[in-house]
Order: sequence, then C-alpha cells, then structure tokens
Amino acid sequence: MAADLPATNSNILKRLGDSVPAPLLILLGSAIWGMLVGLAALIDLYLRDGLATHRWVAIISLYVCGAAASFAPGLMLANFACGRSGAKVRFVVGGIIGFLSTHTATATLFALQYRVFYAQWHADFPSIVWCFQLVFTSAAAVYQFTVDSLYVYYPWAIVLFAAYAVWFARLRATADRSR
Repeated sequence: MAADLPATNSNILKRLGDSVPAPLLILLGSAIWGMLVGLAALIDLYLRDGLATHRWVAIISLYVCGAAASFAPGLMLANFACGRSGAKVRFVVGGIIGFLSTHTATATLFALQYRVFYAQWHADFPSIVWCFQLVFTSAAAVYQFTVDSLYVYYPWAIVLFAAYAVWFARLRATADRSR
C-alpha cells in the first residue's frame, strides 16, 4: 500500500501539470473574461439606475479586475477537477468553478477595499485585536459583496457563465482533436 503512494502523487502532479493553461490563453482569456463581466456589470448598473451612482467606474473596475484575476486559477482548477471527463461533466464543473472563482476573486478585491477603508479605526498591526478586526471585517465584506453582487450577476452575467461553461466543455474536445 505504501508503494502506491508515490504513483498516486506522481499522477496528481501530472494532472496538475496537464491542467495549466497555455500562456496565451491565460493572457487573452483573462482580458476577455474581465471585459465581459465588466460589461455585464455596466449593463446592470445602467438599466437599474442609469449610472446615477457617482462611483460607477470604481464598481465596474472591481468586476473587471476580479474577473480577470480569476480566469487563470479558475480554469486551472476546473481542468484539474475534470481531468479527461466528458462534455457534460466539464460543462457543469466548469460552470460552477468559473462562477465561484470569479465571485471569490472579486469578493476578495472588495474585501481589500473594505479593509483599507475601515483600517483607520482598527487597532495597531501586531495585536490579537487587529487579527480579529481583520478577519471579521473581511468576512463582513465578503458577505456584503455576495448579497449585493447577486443583483449585478443576475441576469446578464448568468448568460456569460453559461457561455463560459459551454466553452469550457468544448475546450478539451478541441485540444483532443488537435493532438
């Protein structure tokens, strides 16, 4: 049984290596995905209140940067999770991981902004109180972003996530045909 462990570890490392996307795909995909999610947020803000908010550029920038930052890790994680699965599995898993990675990266950026704002009232850095304030401020920011972003993601970004899932399901089939 102990002899099986190195083989399992090497299989995992091989799958991990196989799941790394090509650099050009990362670069172009991140830019395109960021712009598309930002466009979905812009459409939502425009239709909801006609861009009446005075910080709409910052809001759109948050969604663009979050989506762009999430593309490569999300794609790698989805490739790793799916392995050589069929199109149906890749569609479902790719769609879920694509959504979760985009939302997580954008929520993290929002939490960092939230933390910068509230840092002026927090305790000094190397203290237990500071650690509690950091954790709970970040948790509150992620919760607030999750609730507020549902309006932005629905319905426009849902179409994007479905298109991403279709693209991801076809990605492996295209790669297999080119080999």
